[in-house]
Amino acid sequence: MRKGILLGGVLLLSAVIMIRGISRGEFDYNVDESQHAATGLYVASVIKDHPRHPVAYTSLYYAQYPALSGIIHWPPLFYLCEGAMFLVAGPTVVAARLAILPFALLACVFWFLLMAELVNEWAAACSTLLLALLPAVLLFEKAVMLEIPCLAVCIAALYFWYRYLTAERPRDLYFFAIALSVAMLVKQNSIFVPMACLVSIVALRKWSLVFSRRVLGPLAIAVVLVAPFYALQYFVHWKSVAVDLAGQGQGVSTQAGLWHSLLFYARALADQLGWPLLVLAVVGAATFHRWTRREGGVFMLAWIAGGYLTFTLISRKEPRHALYLIPPLMFFIAGPLLATWKLRSTRVLATGLAVVLVLHSVVVGWNYQRPYIDGYASLAGAVQELNRPGVIMFEAPLPANFIFFLRRADHERKFVVLRKSLRVTRIIWTSGVEYLATTVDQVRNVVDTSGVKYVVVSDEPPRFEGERSLRALLQTEPRFKLLGTFSITGNEPEWRGEHLYLYENTQSVAPSGGSLRIRMLTMGNDVVVPWDELGVTAKPTP
Repeated sequence: MRKGILLGGVLLLSAVIMIRGISRGEFDYNVDESQHAATGLYVASVIKDHPRHPVAYTSLYYAQYPALSGIIHWPPLFYLCEGAMFLVAGPTVVAARLAILPFALLACVFWFLLMAELVNEWAAACSTLLLALLPAVLLFEKAVMLEIPCLAVCIAALYFWYRYLTAERPRDLYFFAIALSVAMLVKQNSIFVPMACLVSIVALRKWSLVFSRRVLGPLAIAVVLVAPFYALQYFVHWKSVAVDLAGQGQGVSTQAGLWHSLLFYARALADQLGWPLLVLAVVGAATFHRWTRREGGVFMLAWIAGGYLTFTLISRKEPRHALYLIPPLMFFIAGPLLATWKLRSTRVLATGLAVVLVLHSVVVGWNYQRPYIDGYASLAGAVQELNRPGVIMFEAPLPANFIFFLRRADHERKFVVLRKSLRVTRIIWTSGVEYLATTVDQVRNVVDTSGVKYVVVSDEPPRFEGERSLRALLQTEPRFKLLGTFSITGNEPEWRGEHLYLYENTQSVAPSGGSLRIRMLTMGNDVVVPWDELGVTAKPTP
């Protein structure tokens, strides 16, 4: 009963703090957040419309609202959950962020169960609160990113793997295979789990557990669940994924670059945990044989080693990938503080420190506010209120943010957003870029042949020559009328004083040519959709 009460209290307190302030602001984090939200909105449309020809439906949808980086590049599981949430609660910022909450609570449940098995329920409650309320983790619990869904299922998989290592029950291996398969269908970062399992097998010398016929059934289940998506990704999109993962060199050819690569996630963990917690984790790891069973301590060290090695080997490094290493560090922080020590004075001192850490974590978590901005919803609302549908050229940051708010109100799908008319990239610009229009004459030709009725730009300095030419065109030709200026507000310093500008082309004409062609570097072919299918009347082809 005590274990259940503690778990319930931890989940309730964590949930209250996780949802505090989630209605504030729009999608902002790392451009990916708005892309994930827009992709979830697409999935909701697919579920609602249940098209007979999904490929043609997707091409048409992308031609109108080009913000679907999640399709094929990222696995589909989270988008199905997010799309279902939109259908139930409506396509809002709050609904998108609430789709993260079940995964965050799932992570808390399995981490609590693992800690209770390794130490006790008090250590489980303490470490779970420290994990859930750490600002570096709270950021992703309040953002529409794949980190928390992936982390949650990875913790579940490693929980069952530990039970299999210690109890050697085949059913735990089956649960592990299912959980790992689900994690692989949430995000590819879960690849660190097999590496951690391999390290744990080597460290504990339990090769017999994997070189056995009992592994064949779970392995078959994992292949059946995971292979279809990754086979599709390999044939359609693998080059872009490979470039994204391995093509962003970190300069490891030099000694300085090698050290930068090796120490990248150590620095990231120091930033995310803070030095006091990191020191406590190091002390706990060095003394684990005094306060927990050997298998538990070795397993957590294998988790850290497997994850660190995996993400270090991936060329493109992101500080957020250190998130997957934080749970085992919380084990080494909370475990020794609430273990059963023989000396009463040691127990009192350690328990007091644990209480201080938890109270501090609750206060910090309660006052934490994720970075946010506002302004794109107002712009999309103003476009809708014009009640003059047409083609919108969008050349400003966070295009998926604008697309999400425009699409959710455009039930009849009367607008077409041009996002790749001047430049197209392969995921990010360092992976490959192709410039489609650079000079003023070329940009003018794109505007005229595409039937552009509205143009959106921002205060941000032009990122390439085509944007500079577009700004010159807007300022020098009288046909472009400024309809509105929209301030971007929020708590991020880099956005202060920034604006979005909506222009109308008062002399817009019907697009020429029979189809809209969107250049695609991430696939083997471009997206080509007839203008009439987009609801736009084009000039007859000569």
